[in-house]
Amino acid sequence: MNEKELVGLWNEKRSQLIKAQLHSVIALAVLAFLTLTGDLAAATTGEQLFAALFLVTVGALGNLTQFAIIRESYGIVAELSIMKDLGAIATTIAKSDRYLSMTMSVMVLFSVALLGGFALVVF
Repeated sequence: MNEKELVGLWNEKRSQLIKAQLHSVIALAVLAFLTLTGDLAAATTGEQLFAALFLVTVGALGNLTQFAIIRESYGIVAELSIMKDLGAIATTIAKSDRYLSMTMSVMVLFSVALLGGFALVVF
């Protein structure tokens, strides 16, 4: 692949990463609303467990998708980093391996914090 195709693929991966977060954001918003209104606290234990399992499942599937996208993005970074005479955008992307690592680490931390916070509120 050439520089232009790799930059286009990078932008496609960024778009996929954003779209992969939408279902998790919607699920969190609904569960946060139910928690803040007290409806989740008033729910039966079975309903609360369902909500918790739903959140964990949606979050885990979303994270797996996002990790796959980041893994594929590492390949783009590797390809660009061995090319010569890159433009400014491609040069920036070629130096993004630390950024990708940091992004993955932050995703893990946020996921654990959200799950822990939700568990504290529900149980």
